Amino acid sequence: MTDQPLSNGPAEARLTHTPIWSERTVAAGAVLAAIIVLADGLFFRHEPGISLTLLFLAIIGGVVALQPRTLRGPRAWTLLTVAVLAALPFAEFENLAWLPFALGAVSLLALELTGCLARFEDWLGPIVRFAGLSPFRGLVDAITLLSEAGEQKLGSRFIRLALVWIVPVACAAVFAFLFVTANPVLDDVVRMIRLDVLVKLLDPLRVFIWAVVAAVAWPVLMPRLLPWSTAGQWQGPLRPRPESLLFGAIAMRNSLIVFNALFAVQTAMDLLFLWGGVRLPDGLTYADYAHRGAYPLIATAILAGAFVLVAMRRNGPGEKSELIRTLVFAWIAQNVWLVISSILRLKLYVEAYGLTEMRIAAGVWMALVAVGLVLIVAKIVGERTNRWLVMANLTALMLTLWGVSFLNIPAVIAKFNVEHSYEVTGQGEGMRLDEYYMGDLGPQVIPALDEFLRTAKYADADQIKSIGMLRDNLADTLIHRDIGRGYSWSEPVPVDWQSWTWRDERLRQYLKGQVFAPDAPAASN
Repeated sequence: MTDQPLSNGPAEARLTHTPIWSERTVAAGAVLAAIIVLADGLFFRHEPGISLTLLFLAIIGGVVALQPRTLRGPRAWTLLTVAVLAALPFAEFENLAWLPFALGAVSLLALELTGCLARFEDWLGPIVRFAGLSPFRGLVDAITLLSEAGEQKLGSRFIRLALVWIVPVACAAVFAFLFVTANPVLDDVVRMIRLDVLVKLLDPLRVFIWAVVAAVAWPVLMPRLLPWSTAGQWQGPLRPRPESLLFGAIAMRNSLIVFNALFAVQTAMDLLFLWGGVRLPDGLTYADYAHRGAYPLIATAILAGAFVLVAMRRNGPGEKSELIRTLVFAWIAQNVWLVISSILRLKLYVEAYGLTEMRIAAGVWMALVAVGLVLIVAKIVGERTNRWLVMANLTALMLTLWGVSFLNIPAVIAKFNVEHSYEVTGQGEGMRLDEYYMGDLGPQVIPALDEFLRTAKYADADQIKSIGMLRDNLADTLIHRDIGRGYSWSEPVPVDWQSWTWRDERLRQYLKGQVFAPDAPAASN
């Protein structure tokens, strides 16, 4: 596989060979060695936590140190800020699912500093080309290194050097063995040598950590792109000829008229039943009505967005017909309204059956779909390309996931489910607290369980006892408690600083003030 120089001009289309032997390669190797040493101290026999933040900050520092002169201009500083912010969620919580996005932010910075990024809307190509080559960079560069070493006759020199030292080393080893056998003092010195220290140094887990960190860090320290033939401008999933009858002006106009009318029926029904409070038919609850429509309407909005891209393609009928543009905007407005109605449907369903991680994910997804539809309008009004639309949606996705990574989702779910449970409110028999699901959410639900124990007037004695036991079992994973219940004494369970997170620290501070489960109120039933 041949690497390609980082360039934005016509030279990028030519396959050229960049020698790997250079001062910058040596500098990158030294930086990588320092990062590996740091990673060894951060991760070997330690659970991940704030250590992930420190690792990414070190990689960012290495990327900047190798390209200090290119860190100028607002875009470079913006991407540097984005890369640093992308490393911060690990200090809040060891969310390993965020790793690809944090690495993506560092990669963008590396590509910018090496002159690979052009306009914002053209970023997707270099990103894909960089990601396609990155998993193989270590192997590719190692093979290239050996190949160039042979070309520079270093290989033959090394072989000759090894041959001339074989006899001296072998004979010296024999003489050393005899001397040690004959000399008790030398024998004691040799026995002092701890080979087990070397064995521990080469522990398989430690070597695995080195390999993973090297595979992650090396591509961003020495960015290269996968060779890629330049394709024509992409303008959507379909690029029919302008005179095509199937996707021509008349077909687009007729489709949009029918679609607007069809969507108007669903919009009117949502206005009546969801927003207007009109009574549903007998046997149909608002929760059932909400559950039936939440996800299909999101799929409808996504398909509608794809159709709009076809209708408003470059040099398509939408650019020439004011009627088609008006119908497109009206249809997008209806789709946005349907997404908002889907969010309300989800809210009604959650109020009836409780909050879960999947329902939070569904709400976030619905909001992103709405943003995507609005961005389609921005694309049409601003006469942007579909590449710009893709990058804008990816940016919205990254910002959303970054914000969600700081949200304590288990605590939010537990607090909502407790406050709306039948045991607390006395209303809605179906909304009973699911203690098994609460246990699956982990220790972050402890404050909500304490609130439940203080306010659950409609819970029976067995449930109170079960929730109290669950609460104390979760607390025992974070603090040691005194055996006597009359003492408010506790100390944290020892945690390596590498595994520290701000979220767990806040919970430990809470448990210092609330060591044991609070007393439950007298049951009213």
